Amino acid sequence: MSQELIYLTKRINAEVIGHCLLLPMSAKERTQLRGKRSTLDGIDVILNLPRGGGRLMPGEVLKSDDSQVFVIIEAAHEDLIRITSENRLKLLKAAYHLGNRHVEIELHAEELYLLNDVVMQKMLEKQGFLIESFKRPFYPEIGAYE
Repeated sequence: MSQELIYLTKRINAEVIGHCLLLPMSAKERTQLRGKRSTLDGIDVILNLPRGGGRLMPGEVLKSDDSQVFVIIEAAHEDLIRITSENRLKLLKAAYHLGNRHVEIELHAEELYLLNDVVMQKMLEKQGFLIESFKRPFYPEIGAYE
């Protein structure tokens, strides 16, 4: 017996409402407002959200057409690399070069994070940056046109 698909069509401003399903999504998936996804419980849902609302944010609540199902967006763990340098100007230059290659980065005062990419990792290692691998949620900088 196949399960009936649940269409999530509304974003709501609400705290957790009773029982909510968790929907882990990568940073890239959080920019896509349409498509089939699976909740943490393995329940298939269809995102069919209005365009123009911007990316989905962790903690945001979505509801189904019939307001029977509520889903909380969660940032999924992703394979990342952390870039650090004792020289802040050098770190700023790394951010510039990554941005120039349209690589999404998460900016912090003392470090940068990006999706694990062997080519970018080798480029940064050649420039003397310290690189470490991590598996954690990724929150890249939102683009200027979003």
